[in-house]
Amino acid sequence: MNRQANGQFQIVIGTLLKTWYALAFLMALLVISLTLWFAWVHRSTVAESVVQTLFCLSFAWVWVAMLQCYRSLRQLGLDPEGRMRLFSGPRPDDLGELRDWKWGWQFMYAVLAVLSSMIAFPVMAWLTGK
Repeated sequence: MNRQANGQFQIVIGTLLKTWYALAFLMALLVISLTLWFAWVHRSTVAESVVQTLFCLSFAWVWVAMLQCYRSLRQLGLDPEGRMRLFSGPRPDDLGELRDWKWGWQFMYAVLAVLSSMIAFPVMAWLTGK
């Protein structure tokens, strides 16, 4: 009896998580789409629209890389100590660990792209005299 209830609980939690991920994806898609639309419709300069577009694309890159990294780490089943060993060490030879390692680097590059585009906003405003 206890095993059956535990199995149903896991199924319900799995369904809720899949629904949550789908809603989060749709919200991110909606926010990025509306931001890009407002950037190009209500633009004051083309440079502002380009910088805002780059910011939105890099933000989407962060989101996708983060979800893929978490997904592949969950499939690999590493504990926090194993994750630290994976990301702080050299390039792994195992295919599963290599996939996680590459997604981790994609996430780091995407965060750097977001930070660079955030720095571009005040630099662009300073160069245009606003």
